[in-house]
Amino acid sequence: MAKRRKKNEEEGGEGGAWEIALADLMTVLMVFFLVMWLISIVDPSDRQSFVDSLVGKGGSEKISVSESSSASDQIVPIEELKPPVSPEEISDSMSGMNPKDIDIEETDEYTKITLHSDSFFESGRANITDKTREELEKLGETLAGRGQPITVTGYTDSLPISNLQFPSNWELSAARAATIARTFIYMGVNKDLVTIVGKGDNDPVASNESAYGRSLNRRVVIQVDKDQTSGKD
Repeated sequence: MAKRRKKNEEEGGEGGAWEIALADLMTVLMVFFLVMWLISIVDPSDRQSFVDSLVGKGGSEKISVSESSSASDQIVPIEELKPPVSPEEISDSMSGMNPKDIDIEETDEYTKITLHSDSFFESGRANITDKTREELEKLGETLAGRGQPITVTGYTDSLPISNLQFPSNWELSAARAATIARTFIYMGVNKDLVTIVGKGDNDPVASNESAYGRSLNRRVVIQVDKDQTSGKD
């Protein structure tokens, strides 16, 4: 008789634990649906403060979508844009660079800036030094806020390249163009107005038969259109 009573008490204890767990689960579910219902009836403008009052504000700062959007993602009315950049402004912003490394050409449709790659990039690589980046950032700051479409085109010589990072000259030329384009965007140039192109060893400006000619073909060309646009239709 004592054994049966002991067995019933043990079964009753296990049953009690199961009931407590179920009760806890039901409580959590009830609180969850209650919170969801309260959020649904709260005015959207007050919803964030309501959630903050429930969960409390942590150490990290929450950034809204509008706050996290970069300046380059915002549409600026054409009438609020800075005037089209002039060759003089471009030249002034690049005064810290060796004039032999840069060519600036102006036409009725665009201003073209040619950077000789040997002075900006290591052989077979697309990264730039900190000093070069600082100089390019000055140019990017000058180009920002103008609303002028910019095309950055990379070129190489005809000597083939093949490594894990760049299987061919196509990838190398595009990567160099992208490095400069990213620097401009970082400085506030609207990314919707920037196009990168990798031309490889196409369109040489000199013969690839000589070392000097190959050095001239290794270049990045930045074309800044004179027509302005807001950036997005």
